[in-house]
Amino acid sequence: MRSVEVSLTIKAPMEQVLREISEYTHPSVLHKGRIESVQVLEDENNVSVALWQLKVLGFVREAKQRQTVMPPDKMTNETITGFARGTVESTFLYETSEGTKIVDRVDVRVPRWGILLEPLVAWYTKHLVRSILLDHKRDIESRQR
Repeated sequence: MRSVEVSLTIKAPMEQVLREISEYTHPSVLHKGRIESVQVLEDENNVSVALWQLKVLGFVREAKQRQTVMPPDKMTNETITGFARGTVESTFLYETSEGTKIVDRVDVRVPRWGILLEPLVAWYTKHLVRSILLDHKRDIESRQR
């Protein structure tokens, strides 16, 4: 298992940031070509399950994730099916004088047969998470003006 971490600050209240980053169908993210589709299968009491189709290294992969939102300052996403089954993303939010600091830690797991791919999967995961968070930052801050 490898862990990757991304952090950034968004100039907006924590409640708004958590609500926005936990929304599956963030339009600008879906249209960048990394995420082909997201289908919400279950959604109840801050716990949801969604089926993702992602473009990874040029191939479309499918994974099912369970998301648990724990207001006011935490969210987790666990991959429950697919290549990276067992990968857990933990997102923590902190109020700061500049807005809301997000610390996103992903514990990447790959099957034993894919262990040689683990460094590449970890790098890709970090790149994807950072890109998605930057999209959220841009969108949220543009509405704050």
